[in-house]
Amino acid sequence: MNQNIQSALENIYISPLELCNLHCQYCYTNKTKNILSNQQILDFIEKYQTFLKENSEDTFFSCFEHASIHAKKKNVSKKNFLLKSILFCGGEVFTLPDFSNLVNTLIEKDIFITIITNGTIDRLTKIKDPKNCQLLVSFDGPPEIHDQNRGTGNFDKSLKFIKHAQELGFPVEIMFLITKDSYPYKDSFLNSLDKLYNLKNLKLTYLTDRKLSLTPKQVLDIKQNYQTYPKKDLGCFQLSLQSTGIITGCCESSLRLGNINDNPTTYVANFINSLSKCNSCLNLRSKTYDLSTNCGGCCDPNYLCGYKQELNQINCLEVVKLFNK
Repeated sequence: MNQNIQSALENIYISPLELCNLHCQYCYTNKTKNILSNQQILDFIEKYQTFLKENSEDTFFSCFEHASIHAKKKNVSKKNFLLKSILFCGGEVFTLPDFSNLVNTLIEKDIFITIITNGTIDRLTKIKDPKNCQLLVSFDGPPEIHDQNRGTGNFDKSLKFIKHAQELGFPVEIMFLITKDSYPYKDSFLNSLDKLYNLKNLKLTYLTDRKLSLTPKQVLDIKQNYQTYPKKDLGCFQLSLQSTGIITGCCESSLRLGNINDNPTTYVANFINSLSKCNSCLNLRSKTYDLSTNCGGCCDPNYLCGYKQELNQINCLEVVKLFNK
């Protein structure tokens, strides 16, 4: 789990806003009006990056000890940690007129950028280094289903966005939201994009909706048999800066670890501490459960992306058992 924690510190998530240009029926986020400015984000990143550069394994192991995580130093690289990538999501980040400038500045700092977008606002030519900016474009199914959820014409807008992105050299993937309506198209959607719209070399990751439109059987079918986010073995935690300035341990957790203005030592220690219960479970599990290699842990196992509620299970272990059944 130590490598997972290192990765979670080196590859972070930022949501500059929750506002969006669309009003999707299946959206579950709170559309607050908080917006982080480019300068707020850059100041946060500079402070955090300096913290990583100035503090190597000794600092982080003091956090491990604080969290009662008995890690062996030989399992962690002796070099300093490094901020490698940032995943941006919203809301819709391309509604921010200056967002492209933020991306360009961060890429110049050798930070790889990933953007989750609905693909309806094309500011792609403003991004100077496409190969270091991955785009994850969300779809809800075939045109009639997608536009029923997102508004007429948005399927074609997103297709045009993807084609333009590929022409410019952006790495592009699709995030396919599985609902009760799109579930029947889970196996044919990607092939139809290739056949009907000549969109090739696209990878697809499945998301299950949070409006609980799927049956438990359908949820398990997706988690057990398809590439999903989060993965069925979890381990998707990472430091996440929300538009409110609050820092959490993943993009969906409400467990507060700190604030944008805090010293990074505070929220890093709280982050690692949030994983201590999960780590203890992982250490003990091989003696009790046959799941020691099938769960990467979670910073908020009481929430667990809503799957406990969705699948009506008493704890995270029972959810993971179902995912790996």
